Amino acid sequence: MEDCPAMVERRDEMLAAQYFTAVAGMAAMRQCVTRPSAVRERLDDVSRVVEGIGQFPNDLRIPVVEHDLASGYDAWAENYDGPNPAVEADEAVVHDLLAALPPAGVALDAACGTGRHSRHLADLGFEVVGVDANHAMLALAEAKVPEGDFRAGDLSALPVEDASVDVVVCSLALTHVPELGPVFAEFGRVVRPGGTVIASDMHPLYTSFGGAAVFPMASDGFELHYVRNLVHPVSDYVRAVLAAGLAIRECREPVVPEVAITTNPAYPVVPDAVRQAFEGLPFLLVWTLERPG
Repeated sequence: MEDCPAMVERRDEMLAAQYFTAVAGMAAMRQCVTRPSAVRERLDDVSRVVEGIGQFPNDLRIPVVEHDLASGYDAWAENYDGPNPAVEADEAVVHDLLAALPPAGVALDAACGTGRHSRHLADLGFEVVGVDANHAMLALAEAKVPEGDFRAGDLSALPVEDASVDVVVCSLALTHVPELGPVFAEFGRVVRPGGTVIASDMHPLYTSFGGAAVFPMASDGFELHYVRNLVHPVSDYVRAVLAAGLAIRECREPVVPEVAITTNPAYPVVPDAVRQAFEGLPFLLVWTLERPG
């Protein structure tokens, strides 16, 4: 497949000092009332950054590039699997949930991406069907799982027959869909009675604090490239799940992992602020659902 040039929706620029002070402010906001003395040092962080705004690294000017969904994932495909704290956290919980299921039957990896879950499902003994709208991602999935059946398609119109799969897995994709209802309706349509749906997503609280799908790109200098995440409140998931005729069996909310804290770009400058801002913050939202028999 030929490489397609990434299309850009919007270019902007961020001063590194903006991010450092934003993290300090987020840290202060989380405990300003309940533990005010614990966050007074965040004022010192902000003062130090502002007073040294003309010095490195505070004065770094970072190009910020927003991509549309299709071309952004085209550009991200080769590097999507990691290192990526969201992928690592997602795999830990999804693998744990899959371990409780009988390893037999047909599994649908919806929005399969590079095929990371498809590979795991195949290794567990499932017959794998993978669906994704991005052809660059699909090509990687096909190479990773040559025995799989991969199809181009949209989450709201899956190219899969009614009641034809035993398990549906959908990871880190729903934050990009405008409406959850049509997607969960499709999950309810394709899964067999008694079948399981495991859906993981970025947590809406984390996304509300500005969490975006940031990815690396080769360039002459440091740039921040991202695809925008949409915020879906937990209540929207619940309504969509119930409207699809699915039953909620479990909900997990893994918090921001340690690796995401220590690799945060602000950590070398304001480490205590980064920890206070993100430690214990819900990172993912993971559902185990069932289609009643």
